Amino acid sequence: MPVKTWSALALGLCASLPLSHSLAASSIWPARATAQSLMIADYRTLECSKEAPAPYTGSLQMQSKYDQRDASKSTLRSSPDANSEKIGKQVKQFIGGLIYASKRFQRAKTPQEANMALACQDQWLQQWAEAQALLSTDASSTGMAARKWAVAAMASTLLMTQAASDGKLQLSTQQREWFRQLGERIIAEYQPRRAQGFAWFNNHDYWAAWAVAATGMLIQRDDFIRGKLAATYSQYALVPLVLLAESARVNGLPWSAEDQQTLDLLGNFAARSILDPDDLPELKGQSQIAVAPYKLAWLIPFLQRAPNHRLARQLYDSEDGDVDNYSQIGGPLKPLYPPLP
Repeated sequence: MPVKTWSALALGLCASLPLSHSLAASSIWPARATAQSLMIADYRTLECSKEAPAPYTGSLQMQSKYDQRDASKSTLRSSPDANSEKIGKQVKQFIGGLIYASKRFQRAKTPQEANMALACQDQWLQQWAEAQALLSTDASSTGMAARKWAVAAMASTLLMTQAASDGKLQLSTQQREWFRQLGERIIAEYQPRRAQGFAWFNNHDYWAAWAVAATGMLIQRDDFIRGKLAATYSQYALVPLVLLAESARVNGLPWSAEDQQTLDLLGNFAARSILDPDDLPELKGQSQIAVAPYKLAWLIPFLQRAPNHRLARQLYDSEDGDVDNYSQIGGPLKPLYPPLP
């Protein structure tokens, strides 16, 4: 996968985890007053001027667009599967409509524009929710991937619209229930990949994590985001994230102060989840599973870039620097870096 894609993915996963001192089920994009939010009336009385694509309720037995004989999974199939392309097109049209409505609302100049945008987003969503779209259990691995990408896009879009509407956009009962079922379906499908000894984690797992976390924030399901494994999950996520950030820098890709601040905040949470879990509001007093020191290997490259990060250094020192040798990244990292002062 291109480094640029991995870099964007890293930021997406950073965003999916609890940061700062807010409740985990709160959106990472807080509600804010905007010119458009002041225009909102009873948008549900309007009829959307554009018809939604038919809800897709069929099988998700889809084939990958990549030739599975290629170990790198980077070669496109010579003959794309027509049925898979048809399903993908239908789902993309729906998601595209939700995104368009969100952008239209955020750019609205008149109350009519603003309220029609919200009406269309709501009515499209309601149709698919009532039809129980995308919930088929008859799904291939590619179909499961398509589902979680769709949910990630939908939940993210709605979180953005909620923020720009100053929280005035609210889901209906059917919509909330639909997202609950979608979130639980994704959890069930990706749960086996978290079993001990499973070594093939990739971008699908990270996007599944974001899809579930975004859904949790959307419908206020804390259990979609945190629990007794919050500490170990945070350390686990930071290992590839910090390395991905490093790859972005080394390859000359953009890495802003804001990007670094996001990573620093995740480092704060991860460190506090071990150093002071009882006083971390996001954990709500839940006891945490002990974290193996090698899962703290992210501290080695992280402290090279941010040697003055107080909490990260405190965590490193609490283990006497013995935070190396994670087999999932090939073993010891310390030989590759200068000793920390």
